[in-house]
Amino acid sequence: MDVTRSEPVAGPQLERTSRRLAKPSVPFAVIATVLVVVGVVLLVVGSSWVWVLGIVLIALAGPPAMVALGLLCAAAVSRWTARRRPFA
Repeated sequence: MDVTRSEPVAGPQLERTSRRLAKPSVPFAVIATVLVVVGVVLLVVGSSWVWVLGIVLIALAGPPAMVALGLLCAAAVSRWTARRRPFA
């Protein structure tokens, strides 16, 4: 079995759609990661209002993280469908 090559693509349009969906997920994931890291640092180091700001930053990281996760899941489904593999 050749590990370096993937299965042949049965639906090239779905493969392109998969790449098109996965590409914008990277900036959303980076934004979410930066917000979480800054929020955790503020939680660990800060006190009083700085601690609350850390919690707010962590909460604000949720929507971009969910968008990135949704785009990655849609890209995975599109790629899976392009290879005509069954889902169940």
